[in-house]
Amino acid sequence: MTPLERTLARALTEVVIRLDLSDDDAITPEATMEVIEPVAVLLQDLSEQDRQALAELINTIAWQETDPERHLTAWETPETLGLLP
Repeated sequence: MTPLERTLARALTEVVIRLDLSDDDAITPEATMEVIEPVAVLLQDLSEQDRQALAELINTIAWQETDPERHLTAWETPETLGLLP
């Protein structure tokens, strides 16, 4: 993966983490889904190989998380984004 791809994967993961871990008073679960669903739909346009590569990159990012809650959310991000078969 290129530095651009790694940075974009890290940014996408950070957005998912922050949305998922935000207080429901700050952003409702419905609003979270309104942000994540269109992204997941766009990612479906990637080839199976590219979706798998992105999922693996996100998992690498997840392993770098030292906070257990952020780690778990990052680890679930590929599934959240529909990257897994």
